[in-house]
Amino acid sequence: MNKHIENLRNFIKSQKADAILINSADEFLSEYNLLPLNSRYKVTGFSGSTGDCLVTQNKVYQIADGRYHQQADNEVDHETTEVLKMIQGGSQTDEIVKVLGKNSTLLVTANKVSQYFCEILEKKCGKKSINIKYINNDPVDDLTQNNYTNVNLKPVEKKFAGKSHEEKFKYFMSKVKDNQVLLVTMPVNFAYLTNLRNYDFPYSSAPRAKAVITKKKIVLFTNSKIPYKAAELEVKKLSDFKTYLKTLKDSEILTDKTTVTKADFMQIDKSNKIKSSKIFDKKSCKNRAEIEHLKDAFKRTDRVLRRMENLINSDKKLSEYDLYCAITEFFAQEGAYAQSFKPIIASGADSSIIHYTVASKSKIIKDGDFVMIDCGGFFEGGLATDITRTFIKGKPTEEQKRIYTKVFQAFVSTYTKKYKKTATWHDIDKNTRNKLKSEEKNGWYFSHSTGHGIGISVHEFPPRCAQLKIYKKTFKKNYVFSIEPGLYKKGTGGVRLENAVYVKDISDKMVLEVLSHYPFDEKLINREMLSKSELKFLEAWQNYGKDNYIDI
Repeated sequence: MNKHIENLRNFIKSQKADAILINSADEFLSEYNLLPLNSRYKVTGFSGSTGDCLVTQNKVYQIADGRYHQQADNEVDHETTEVLKMIQGGSQTDEIVKVLGKNSTLLVTANKVSQYFCEILEKKCGKKSINIKYINNDPVDDLTQNNYTNVNLKPVEKKFAGKSHEEKFKYFMSKVKDNQVLLVTMPVNFAYLTNLRNYDFPYSSAPRAKAVITKKKIVLFTNSKIPYKAAELEVKKLSDFKTYLKTLKDSEILTDKTTVTKADFMQIDKSNKIKSSKIFDKKSCKNRAEIEHLKDAFKRTDRVLRRMENLINSDKKLSEYDLYCAITEFFAQEGAYAQSFKPIIASGADSSIIHYTVASKSKIIKDGDFVMIDCGGFFEGGLATDITRTFIKGKPTEEQKRIYTKVFQAFVSTYTKKYKKTATWHDIDKNTRNKLKSEEKNGWYFSHSTGHGIGISVHEFPPRCAQLKIYKKTFKKNYVFSIEPGLYKKGTGGVRLENAVYVKDISDKMVLEVLSHYPFDEKLINREMLSKSELKFLEAWQNYGKDNYIDI
């Protein structure tokens, strides 16, 4: 048995509890956490970027959403661990409550979960008389002393950011009233506020730091040296943040409960009034400089992808790992400071694993294999790129061409649809899903959301184009997001075609424009399936990509 499981069961017993929630995140609620620092990975062996696990005295439960069902099944030890497969639109809190018995006690690490998550969990647990006991330290691995809080900070030039850090300081201070205090607890918001980036933590450009904004000053909590000075700026150690929170009295605290940990939230004195603030959603509305930078960054990402396509179509004997090494080298040669997430290179039947990140040294690309590549990078502006293409090694079957063409048609439909200016994120998802649903009878499923925001993090919120009613929210001008239809069949393979777009105009109707015109794989398109308008779209798209982007 995994030593962590045995140790956790002893810990549960010592705390007179029945179960413990083990998280994949770090104390900054980062989306991507290194596996050596990922407590959940150490317990279950599941390497996905999200999905917590629940340990009881009798069983370990690995929670996985639709992107990770196959991967979790492949990676966990089924003798000790059961995979709880969330349905589309499901939630981790529901899965947790289902497993726990009435009147049981659940241990939760307060510095690994958001206040928002805890409020939902507490409400659902209350209906079943489940007691939650918050603990300060993770019994698997305390991450508070990691090596990524004292690093060199790199300023983003105004020509890429559009606004200087001084302008941003003044903007946010102007939004805070005299008796208000705005908490900045998520690294991406710190990065946006300060125009500072750091690339020491893989797949991230955001420094591990926090801040407080008042009407008169900005206090940065970081162990790193700030490379500029400002009259309104004060700098303290990161470890001072919780102490500082305790000093706040009789104020109105502005915070986004989805971005503040339970541990930080618990430090806020009861004399303060808590007010929800989404002021940092402003970062989702890119300015002209950011849009222009992203266009250039996607051109360079396209060139990386073209070199990958050339490798796949070459006579070289290549493994998935060979392609993984190549893409890392190609991004560096294009001037990327880092990759924006661990690239997905999935071949053959494994291309049905939506977030496959194994990149096997022994898995050789064979004729007839789908090869799915999902990749992105960070360039000078510290904004992520993200694109997916599925290629074919050699000659495709008619079934492969049919599925690829179906996914292509879903993208064309979603991108070119004439949306009202009141169109919602949910509408985007619904349109894509309707185009692919007919393939379920053939065993092919679209088992993830249609798209996500893209910004300082590769998965930025807002927006998110998904099924739940909470995503029935309208777009704003210059939102950048992905449209990524896909079809997957376990044991056979999968196709995903992802393109980043932005809302160019929204005054009369919503107009979308792509940030990349990377060509689609001609070998995989069945032109006989396409309508006249789809054929016209294809010709324009392919010619634009050929003439403007892909000359290597």
